[in-house]
Amino acid sequence: MSKLLNLSLKRFMIYAGLVLIGSIPVYYFILSKLWHYELDEHHIELTPAAGREDRYLIIMIVTTLTMLFFLLLIMGFVLINRRISKRLWQPFYNSLSKIKSFNLDQQQTVVFEDTDINEFAELNQSLNKLIAGNIAVYNQQKEFADNASHELQTPLAIIQSKLDLLLQSKLLTDDQYELIEDANKALSRVARINKNLLLLTKIENSQFMDREIIDLSSLLEATLTLFSNFSENKDLVLETNIPPGITVEGNKILIEILLNNLITNAIRYTANKGTISVTLSDKHLSVANSAVEALQHDQLFKRFGTTTSSITRGTGLGLSLVKQICSRYGWKVSYDFHNMHHIFSIHF
Repeated sequence: MSKLLNLSLKRFMIYAGLVLIGSIPVYYFILSKLWHYELDEHHIELTPAAGREDRYLIIMIVTTLTMLFFLLLIMGFVLINRRISKRLWQPFYNSLSKIKSFNLDQQQTVVFEDTDINEFAELNQSLNKLIAGNIAVYNQQKEFADNASHELQTPLAIIQSKLDLLLQSKLLTDDQYELIEDANKALSRVARINKNLLLLTKIENSQFMDREIIDLSSLLEATLTLFSNFSENKDLVLETNIPPGITVEGNKILIEILLNNLITNAIRYTANKGTISVTLSDKHLSVANSAVEALQHDQLFKRFGTTTSSITRGTGLGLSLVKQICSRYGWKVSYDFHNMHHIFSIHF
């Protein structure tokens, strides 16, 4: 039974109880008058003791009969109300069940059952319009992401190859070489930004819906091995506490991106001969790296947010991707600065 009907039934029972309490003395008064009228009509006189006994008997009978009829009335009302409410609200629950099973990524057709209740019929029509509009917007955004990926990557790749050919030229001066090298680095960063923006769009459009059980311990170990050369080049000390067999449910591509961004961020912003500590449990993942100053909390997970006073060397989207992936799976990502260490924690 719905909360609305439960509330109505509760109010009805309170009202019926008040009526019951008020009706008993009224019944007693009316029956008492009738009783005295009959005694006077037939010239019957009762002793005070007999009169009291009769009054008590009248009160008991009236109270018992009133309570009996009240209970019968309430029981009948509750049974009728349940049957009516079940039949009345069935179209609503059918529509609710279809909405819960609707998956925007699969875009299956939602067919609501016909109903002769005008309110629910109008609700189903509005839901059909809403779902159709969401599917259209989803397809447009997905098409835009796919087109942008194709249209932008091609010219970026062409420019990159042209710059590489220029770098191989023997007629370049040192100044020209440095200019082309700077342009090449800037272009590489633009390519990474483009890739990450498209990835964010795909995540927001629910284009990574596949879920599987992932061995997070093994995946984290493999990620650390992949980036070991970068940490060795900076003489970083890597401390790990990764027990085997820790698993999570999610999309493997997204989990790999999350781990890559956390580890890359720690390596990039750790000074030479600094320390990085990675801790994993079945409840949380923590990545800490030595640092001099805390990051700006209000800018931390924003796209292109400036988190330090120094010039960023990344794309400004790594932590935003981490936040977006965690939000998709209901995980909580947090940042803390403690004992001269940046500490990023993900709670599963």
